Amino acid sequence: MKNDAHRNKELAEQLLDWNRRNLRHDVELSQSLIAERFAPEFQVFANGRSYAADHESYQGFLQGFKSSIASIDYEVTQIVADEAGVVLAMRARVERVNAVRDQFEAMLLLRFDEQGKLVLWHEVYVQSQAV
Repeated sequence: MKNDAHRNKELAEQLLDWNRRNLRHDVELSQSLIAERFAPEFQVFANGRSYAADHESYQGFLQGFKSSIASIDYEVTQIVADEAGVVLAMRARVERVNAVRDQFEAMLLLRFDEQGKLVLWHEVYVQSQAV
């Protein structure tokens, strides 16, 4: 099945919703939960770092990442999608369990396989002034 722009946009929005629900300190993050949105093997590029990931390795990464997060939210300001993938310009707001707020400006390129699972997460982000 060939990806199309509308499908990729919907998958990106669903992935951000998945993040909002699951990337919190109080959520039990299993490999089966990760498999809801991520292909068995996928690529991650974040601010110049790159690595191949699978459900097990990503679970380990996300456990540490989310350990101090009370909530995470996104304000998407632009979405550009085609049959190959989707690019989002967005602001991410993270509320920590200690009430500290972090804000990031990000550009995120996502690609999905035929089953709608993420195969590429390519993000560039900078911390900005929290509001």
